[in-house]
Amino acid sequence: MSDDQFYSRFLENLKSSQQWPGPYMFKFIIKEKETDINKIKHIFHGMDVKFSEKNSSKNNYTSLSVSLILKSPESVIKIYKEVSRFKGVISL
Repeated sequence: MSDDQFYSRFLENLKSSQQWPGPYMFKFIIKEKETDINKIKHIFHGMDVKFSEKNSSKNNYTSLSVSLILKSPESVIKIYKEVSRFKGVISL
């Protein structure tokens, strides 16, 4: 499945699964030495967000949860696409 097909299906799922504007929680797993977590947080600059971080037992990974209210499902996809540019980040 191509990225375009994935995001198209994901967009339809987001549209049908909840009301917009509405709350959304992003979850990312960040490999410590590959991406600075602050670069990901910067994507949310100026937004009313709540961050939650948790390090793995060996400190190789950090789990980052980001909660906020977004206007549309297209906003969700835009953020996922921005985060996908970073190496060592898994979006859940």
